[in-house]
Amino acid sequence: MAFRLSATRSILSQASQCPLARRPTISPLLTHAATIIAAPRSRAFSTTPVAQTKTVKAHRLPSDLIPPYPYGERRLYKQSNRGLYGSARIRYGNIVAGRGNRTRRTWRPNVHVKAFYVAALGARIKTRLTLRVLKTIRREGGLENYLLKSKPARIKELGPGGWNMRWLLMQSQAVQRRFNEERVALGMPPKEVEDRDDMIRFALDYATPGPLSARSKETLEALREAFHRALILGDEDFAGLEGVEELSDEEEARLLQQLDETDAAEAAQVEAEAAQKQPQL
Repeated sequence: MAFRLSATRSILSQASQCPLARRPTISPLLTHAATIIAAPRSRAFSTTPVAQTKTVKAHRLPSDLIPPYPYGERRLYKQSNRGLYGSARIRYGNIVAGRGNRTRRTWRPNVHVKAFYVAALGARIKTRLTLRVLKTIRREGGLENYLLKSKPARIKELGPGGWNMRWLLMQSQAVQRRFNEERVALGMPPKEVEDRDDMIRFALDYATPGPLSARSKETLEALREAFHRALILGDEDFAGLEGVEELSDEEEARLLQQLDETDAAEAAQVEAEAAQKQPQL
């Protein structure tokens, strides 16, 4: 290829030095080759917009919104609570020399940072994980299949970090349809597919560095209002009933005082009855 380019340059230079009467005819192929050689290298121009993909840090997902992990947080090697570490822990041992001298040492898990694109969420999940877990993810066919496996051993292997990602993934409509297909295959009726995109977008926005978007702020206010309403009023709405009012501090003190007086009277009555039953000496 280098010989052809040098030969093309020599031919073009000789053609440019020839007089008009003797100048040979230059073929379009040589003209195109000279243009390519002389033109500087540049990136191809394209009007297609780049697909916007959000990169989410898994350890920043809102744990208050997600149900608690059934096995609880790990007390040993707490770093594993913020990633996919599987059953990996810090191991301790000794280096034994030739004369029998022992030197204490540790073996730490082989931890790396990897980002996975999750189609059901439309985002890239960035998390810490060990090479053994990465090998399992490749064998399962992706991060979604690894997280959605429901065996107890897999749930225990996920840890709190994997549990948060699993719950968020199960809120998507694609995964709900996938579970419905499995239910139908087992002869069970499918469940209604719920639209939880606002909650998913809020969790993804919360786990992304930077301020929340306007849509996420509206979702957060709606969640706070629903939680406050369920905390004060319970499942039923008593606001429209007559005679149901919030208990004030003064009324609370008065009722507690009445309760104390009632308890004291009952205790005195019990003591009096016990004294009457005692035999007289």
